[in-house]
Amino acid sequence: MEDSTKIALGILGAAGILLIGHIAYREYQRQRDIEEAQAVIQGWTEQLQQAAAESSRTAQRDARQRAEADERRRQALLLRSDEQCLAGSVVTVRGNVYTQLIGQDGRPEACVGRQRLDGRH
Repeated sequence: MEDSTKIALGILGAAGILLIGHIAYREYQRQRDIEEAQAVIQGWTEQLQQAAAESSRTAQRDARQRAEADERRRQALLLRSDEQCLAGSVVTVRGNVYTQLIGQDGRPEACVGRQRLDGRH
């Protein structure tokens, strides 16, 4: 084989190696970028899951607090054992003494059954 042919084959071989190396490095970069993107997406997913769980806990806590507040309001509206509802007004009964309760607005406290209507007492 002639020297020029050997040189040409050497150049072609080196070019082939460089081309294969370039393609392999590009594939390596692409794979690395994919892995980085997947890691970022995984981090976002975890953050979203944590935020959703916190939101759920907050919503449950708020619902529980609302239910407790509603129960306290309901209990506050119930007449005490020494109170009665007579003719739609709250009356305190102590022995033979009946005292009509007056609200903060100067009107008698209204009631139905065993429950106040306005909740002011």
